[in-house]
Amino acid sequence: MKLAGEVAAALVERGADTVFGVPGGGANLDLVGAAQAAGLRFVLAHGETNGAIMASTYGLLTGRPAMAIATRGPGVTASVNGAAQATLDRFPLLLVTDCVPAGDRERVAHQRVDQRSVMRPVTKWSGTIGADDAAADTARAALELAARAPRGAVHLDFDPAGSSEPVGRSSPTTPSPTTDRDRVSALLASAARPVVIAGIECVDDADAVLAGLERLGCPVLTTYQAVGLLPPGHPQRAGLYTSGAVERPLLSEADLVIAVGLDTVEPMPTPWGYDAPVVSISNLPPASTFLPADIALTGPVATLLGDLAGSAAHGWTRDAGAVALERTRSTLGEFSGSGFGPVDLTLAVARAAPPGVTATVDAGAHFLAIMPFWNPTAVHRLLISNGLATMGFALPAAIGAALARPGEPVVCLVGDGGLGMTLAELETVARLRLPITVVVFDDAALSLIEVKQRPGQGGEGAVRYRPVDFAGVAQAMGVEAHVATDTAHVERLVHDGWDRPRLIDARIDPSPYAGLIRATRG
Repeated sequence: MKLAGEVAAALVERGADTVFGVPGGGANLDLVGAAQAAGLRFVLAHGETNGAIMASTYGLLTGRPAMAIATRGPGVTASVNGAAQATLDRFPLLLVTDCVPAGDRERVAHQRVDQRSVMRPVTKWSGTIGADDAAADTARAALELAARAPRGAVHLDFDPAGSSEPVGRSSPTTPSPTTDRDRVSALLASAARPVVIAGIECVDDADAVLAGLERLGCPVLTTYQAVGLLPPGHPQRAGLYTSGAVERPLLSEADLVIAVGLDTVEPMPTPWGYDAPVVSISNLPPASTFLPADIALTGPVATLLGDLAGSAAHGWTRDAGAVALERTRSTLGEFSGSGFGPVDLTLAVARAAPPGVTATVDAGAHFLAIMPFWNPTAVHRLLISNGLATMGFALPAAIGAALARPGEPVVCLVGDGGLGMTLAELETVARLRLPITVVVFDDAALSLIEVKQRPGQGGEGAVRYRPVDFAGVAQAMGVEAHVATDTAHVERLVHDGWDRPRLIDARIDPSPYAGLIRATRG
């Protein structure tokens, strides 16, 4: 209990108010009790990865420390996906797990795994917090590391019989030489058609980055994690960069590509296909060699961009980005209007959703219909797992978002496969009475995989499910639910009722997916 109190005190000291997870007993319950005694709320999840995603989403949106707990053995192994999502998508997370105490490891084999080795590849750091004089410092340092750029997961084995370890620290960023900035200024001054790709590092100083982009005045593509950086209707907003086909017409016109705050974990791992020189402006060195940067500037993104923006002398019209976006939406819009497909459903929900709604999007074919057409009003108003691109993200992220923004509406846009992975959390939505509208893109298949499938790869048995009455399941869990089979019905259902939990089981036609995937990914 003393050690649990040290952890709770460190959370309170840094402004925390909520802890998430699934307790297993013993030390886990000590942590829950200590947190509640310190005035923290505990949110019980149905799965450890779900609890981790709830916590990291909550931490991302509130700026407060985000802690999830899990038990030893199966609790730890079940948390891996949540920790990996936090690390690769740059969400802050402190994961504290029970463990077989150090003094018992030779005697006890039950549920004993090398938990730190399990968590080390998917976290920024994994170590032990023990009941010693260093415990408080370890807890504080772990929280600080999770929140420090690049944000991510930090794991602590909670061992009252062990010793606390010093938390690892990353090396400081080395600023780029002045001569490199001069070379970039020269490239900008001579470029007639520069195009910006804005990534995840832009969102933390969004206003300053936007000001720099506006001084540049050229078209801007954003990654999924930077959606909302340019508000709806902004003349430079050119759409998405995914390393796919949808942005190819614009990038093929470019004579200079400027990657601003792009983490190379964000794009699809397709080959880079453009001849224009590339400048990278980033807070941190790249995670991979995906981007063939001719010049890489490392330092504060907003500051570097602001210093360089005045060098631009291009020939784009002010609305060149908006023209490119309209061209993309016109192309993808061909996959709507013929029935009740994924684009039709997306547009119906978008038309009826209130301004400023927070949307969470799962992995699957449906996100290819959602992302080009959704209009978030600011950064972090549309949340998706992009670095890990994991299914099962949208519903727990929606719970974290609804708790982080109390009283505000949240829409969870999820496929039937992703909802199947997290279905039990509908009970969490009902128990907490959260204003979440779950919209299920229901076609009883793993459609993104089915479109890719070739002969000899398992046939229907590898990609298709039996139809599930998700509305019936939701009602059984205490969530208001409806089945929808056309866009008019969807719009009527979602127009009102954003103040309560509900689910819309939208039985869509999946036939547009094949063309949509070809158009977006090539």
